This record gives sequence, structure tokens and C-alpha cells, in this order.
Amino acid sequence: MKVEWRATSEKWARRLLIPVHYCGGNDILGWDVPPTGEEFGHHDRRFDIGVVASYGAFIPPRIMNQFPKGMINLHPSLLPEYRGPTPIQTAILDGQENSGVTVQEMHPTRYDAGRILAQVPCKILLGMTRLDLMHLMGHMGGELASRVLGRLDLVRQQSQEQDESRVTKTRLYAHMDLRVNWETMSAMDIMRMHWAHYGHINVWTFLRLKNKILHVKLLELSLPKKDQKPLEENFLDLCPGTIMHRRLVPYLEIPCIDGGRIHATRFVVASKQPCDRFQFAAGYIKKNKTARFLSQGDDVRRPQQPFRYPEGYQKPDLEHALHMYDTPMPKLRQALEPDQEPSEDTWVTDPDAQ
Repeated sequence: MKVEWRATSEKWARRLLIPVHYCGGNDILGWDVPPTGEEFGHHDRRFDIGVVASYGAFIPPRIMNQFPKGMINLHPSLLPEYRGPTPIQTAILDGQENSGVTVQEMHPTRYDAGRILAQVPCKILLGMTRLDLMHLMGHMGGELASRVLGRLDLVRQQSQEQDESRVTKTRLYAHMDLRVNWETMSAMDIMRMHWAHYGHINVWTFLRLKNKILHVKLLELSLPKKDQKPLEENFLDLCPGTIMHRRLVPYLEIPCIDGGRIHATRFVVASKQPCDRFQFAAGYIKKNKTARFLSQGDDVRRPQQPFRYPEGYQKPDLEHALHMYDTPMPKLRQALEPDQEPSEDTWVTDPDAQ
């Protein structure tokens, strides 16, 4: 059976009987922009402008010059901040509360360095994942691009060069970047890593089971709710990474170095099928009441090494640890509502400005 993946834009284009052309993935060095009337027998008509979104390769000037009005690009950050391939992930990892979408001119020699045509800001609420922001910014970017294209000449007259002194850059992340370090990472550090890569790469750790070291992916993580009591009263005396569980509780609770706790409900162990908290407990920690996740894969020929607290470590205050989550998680429904257009005062550079 052949499985085909199609972008949302392609699906809508086909519904509206708009021709779809393929450029061969990220390899466009030998590709030419097709005539816009080719399917109707016209070979002398050209597309006016190119619009680029979520394209992971550099587009050479040869391609840009085939569009009479050039090319514009949608970028999910307020440039010049977070240039590069992972602006959404990096903003979440940095704990940013604000981000946005930029429509910029395509630069002939550098990524994300073109003149800014328009920008619209958005809030990053606590608990928003990469997928949440992709959904939100996708709708915002489409609306913004439509307004820019409607007044392209005017917008270009008001465009601005990027301030190079404010440039920050992002990088690609790999599997090794998502390994949990229980000796240094707070609960919020782990959660931000989970939110930033949700649906793409999983946070992971190690578990020692007798003479085996198991690779464990943590598929679903969350923070305790307000006033939710810990599963162990003495949780601050437990090593970070220790697995706390109760027979009827639908999550495993894991203490962290800062006194925070995270809840885990779904796992993948050693590349097997995903399992829930009950299956994980029955298969891997039922007979090991002191099981804990590890930052490193130990040598199974030697006894398990004791947890090493960082130099200068001080045990967190119990009162602070218990009330760490008194601020409730905000509801995301309103923030993710695609049909709610931003008000006029939210536009940093307004395409409709006279």
C-alpha cells in the first residue's frame, strides 16, 4: 500500500482546481518555475510573485528572478530574532512569552535576512506545544500574507531593514539533544523541552533493569495541577528521577532537582510499542520499588552509581515546592481559535496603513 502525504495548501489547491507543481523536494538547483498557463496551452505567462512558507532549503537568486515581483517568505518569529530552522522550538525552550509572524522579502544570499514587510505578534502561553504554535501562527501568517499581497507596492515602500544588532539564530535539534539530565534540569526545563518538540522528537532517559540499560521515551508529560499533592510526602528526600507510583493513579510522578515534579503517562521502552503508565509499571518497576530514571547508561557490570548532586546544591524548601504550581495553566482554546482575526492594534507593521 502506498501512503502519500499532502500539505494542507495542496489539498485546498486541488479542491479549487488550482494546478499543483512539484519542485523535487529541497533540491531545486536545476528546477525552473513553470509557466502559469501551461496546463491551458499558454507558455508565455509567468507567476507574478512567489510565497515561501516552511521550506527548508536555500532558494537561489536564479529562482527568485523568475518571478517579476520577487519572492516573499513567512517566518514564525519576530525577525531579526530567531532566524533559522527552529524559531518556534527555540522560543519555547527559552521560555519566551511573546513571539509572532514576519513576512519578509527573500534575501538573495542569506537565510531570513530580507527586508521586513509586516509583522504580527502573538502570546506564547504556558503549556503551548510546538504543534499549538504551528497551528496558531499558520493561520496568522496566512492572514498577514494575504493582506501584504493585497497592498504589495505600498507595503514595500514602508518596509524596513532588519537590525543586525538584534539578530539571534536557531539550530536544528537531534535525538541526543532531548536526553533528560536529572542532575541539572528543573521540572520546567524538562517540560519546555517536551513542549518544544512535541509531535516530532521525544524526550528520553535511561532505566536500569537488573543487567540491562533500557532506553525510555517519555511520550506524554505534564505538570501537577494546582493543589495536587505529591504521591510521596518525603519526595524531596528522593533522588531526582525516582519513579513514584500508586496502584490506581493514572500517572507516574518524578521529582526533579529544583523540587518540582512531572507526571508521565505514556512511554516507549527499547523501541517497543507505546505503553501507558499501568503497563509500564507492571513490566518494569513492579518489583523494583526504588527504580529511578538515569541521565547516563551505567555499566551493568558494576553496581548502580549513587545520584550525584551538583556542587553547592541546597535542598529545596518544602513550602515552595508544594506551592510551585499554584498558578493555574491557562486555557488554550481562545489562543488557538483560527477564526479570530487580530485587532488592528496588534499589527507591528500594518499592511493596511495609509
